[in-house]
Formats: sequence, structure tokens, C-alpha cells
Amino acid sequence: MSGGSSASGGNGQGGGYPGGVVQPPPLTGGTNGWATRYWDCCKPACGWPQNVGGRTPIQSCSQDDQPLSDNKAKNACESGGVAYMCHALEPWAVSDTLSYGYAAVSKGSDFCGKCYQLQFTGGSHNSSVDAGSKALLGKTMIVQAINNGGVGGDQFDLLVPGGGVGLLDACSKQWGSTDLGEQYGGFFLACQKSNNFDYEKSKACAKAKCDSVFANKPELRTGCEWFTGWFGAPDNPALTYKEVTCPDAITQNSGLKR
Repeated sequence: MSGGSSASGGNGQGGGYPGGVVQPPPLTGGTNGWATRYWDCCKPACGWPQNVGGRTPIQSCSQDDQPLSDNKAKNACESGGVAYMCHALEPWAVSDTLSYGYAAVSKGSDFCGKCYQLQFTGGSHNSSVDAGSKALLGKTMIVQAINNGGVGGDQFDLLVPGGGVGLLDACSKQWGSTDLGEQYGGFFLACQKSNNFDYEKSKACAKAKCDSVFANKPELRTGCEWFTGWFGAPDNPALTYKEVTCPDAITQNSGLKR
């Protein structure tokens, strides 16, 4: 990973097919699953040397998003910890129908660095009436597994800034903000509750929170707006998935290769 806010992450990858990237073929024989979202600002499990099977672990960053040289630095989600999730691990659009990103999974002990193709079905894990999930039909995402814990075997907890801090929270300390949205569901769920679950109003509200909370954090802002833009603000969309070879852009950004 080139580290922190200077990393060559998703912000420069959007629009078109950089580096000869092509749309992956539709999955055959995939497994049914679903996607949630989170961003807890914690050092990911695959940032620890003992978890990556002798490979180079994912780099962590300081509170001001500068890369840390010590990959054994204490997790910011623990008392006295200084190692945070680097902003460059945001999701990004490669084209109108393909995005790349990172996720927490529950796939056994040897999961760090594996990639999965997620093909969205247009359905929702939560509701049969979900405009965001319906709009995802025909779109594909490839994610690299960099974290674990607290997710089901068929679940991909996508790293999305503003997606909710989940069980742990280093974000209020790192961002200096108490506007974190719902613990599980983040900005969008908070906006749904305040707008009586009106989809368009909730999506606009979530984008406004992306713009205000991350006004001075461009990568987080872009990753947050990806959720309301390319991803369409779905409510835990259904998908089929299969393990695939990691695209170079994903491993170059994370620094983790199998």
C-alpha cells in the first residue's frame, strides 16, 4: 500500500477500464450471500504479521492518515492504540457496472488477501421493496478480504466510510466527530429513520452527511459518496459470490498479495 491520503487508491481509478481491466464474466455456480457495510477505523486483522501467512500485512495509518512503519503498532480500537484503518481502503468504481473494494468476511483462518466476485441479484436480504438493491442488478464488485469477526459465513461486510462503526469504534477519536450515524447502518440508516424510510430523501440526506462529516477528508468523502452513487444506497443487497484471482489494482492498493 502506498499509504494514507497519498495512496494511489480508488479516487484515480473511476470511469472506464484503467490498465486494460475488463468486466469479469457473469458467475456460474456461485454461492448465495448478502452484503452489509461498516467502517470502524480500526486496524484490520490482516494488518497483523501473524495473520497473513508470511505475506506482507496491510499497512495501518496514524490518526492523521499517515502510514505507520511498525506493523505491530497497537490497534486504535484498544485503549492507547495508535494504528487506524488507512483511508485508501475505500471502495471505488472502475466502470458503471464494476467496482473494487475491501470487506470483512467469515471464511476460516486463512482468509487474508483472498478476493471474491460479488454479483448483485437485484434483491435484498432485508426487504422485498428496496429501490437501492433493485438498481444493483447487473452490477459486479470484486472485494479483497482484509478483516473478520462478527459476520456470517455468507455475509460480506463492505468497508464503506460512514457505513457504521459496528461493534468497535475508533472513528469518533480519529475524526473528532460524534456524527457517526447508526452504530449498525451508519449515515444511511440514520437518514432512513429521520425521513420515514423515504428512499430518495434518505439517499440525499446520506450524501449530505458524506459531504459535511468528510469535508476535509477527500478519500473518505469519495468512498462515502460511492455508497449513494455507484452503489445506489441499497439496504443489505443480495448477491451470489465466488472466490476469484485478485485484480492488480486491488492488491497494489492494499499491499497484500497471496
